[in-house]
Amino acid sequence: MSDFALTAGTPVVTQNESGEYSVRAPLTAQDRTDAFNECMQKNFPAMQVFGEPSKWDGALAASQLQTALAANPDVRGVYMQSSFALAGTLQVLKQKGILLPADDPKHVFVVSNDGIPEELKDISSGQIDATVSQPADLYAKYGLYYVQQAIAGKTFSPGKTDHDSTIIQVRPGVLEDQLSAPLVTADGSVIGGVPSLKYDDKSLWGNNVS
Repeated sequence: MSDFALTAGTPVVTQNESGEYSVRAPLTAQDRTDAFNECMQKNFPAMQVFGEPSKWDGALAASQLQTALAANPDVRGVYMQSSFALAGTLQVLKQKGILLPADDPKHVFVVSNDGIPEELKDISSGQIDATVSQPADLYAKYGLYYVQQAIAGKTFSPGKTDHDSTIIQVRPGVLEDQLSAPLVTADGSVIGGVPSLKYDDKSLWGNNVS
């Protein structure tokens, strides 16, 4: 496969040796799983992680969380790969009596992933601690752009783009345009050396959905 640029979270466009293009589903779930596990193993090797393949099914994710909490009542954090699990996660924590303020010793830290309006509201109300804002507006814009470039026969190489991002090779034959996906918190503080945006920042796409 020849290199062709793509945008994470959108359909993947690849080009074979004959110059033919194909489109397949993104590997978002696997990428996020691998990145999360790598981060935890590197920075928090003593922390036990219970990974549940929920197939991006909200009801299944909620059931798995219930089971995990029943067997491990000392769980202190939940990371969701996408906002599909948000409502169910909060409901389970509420039922267990552990949907508590951040300053409570029994607080379970909740981090989601997408940056939808509901997540920003839940950060504001203290129900979740953070999310990663996936720039849905830019994914749509540049996803269409790269499809148009594919049709025109253009190829790309790793390096800086003209829209403040960097194209990297994530695996043989596949490039990714790493559009900025900022961490979002209640106060916009720096977490573990990573800067964040406050939940009400107007640059977040989730704050611009009517």
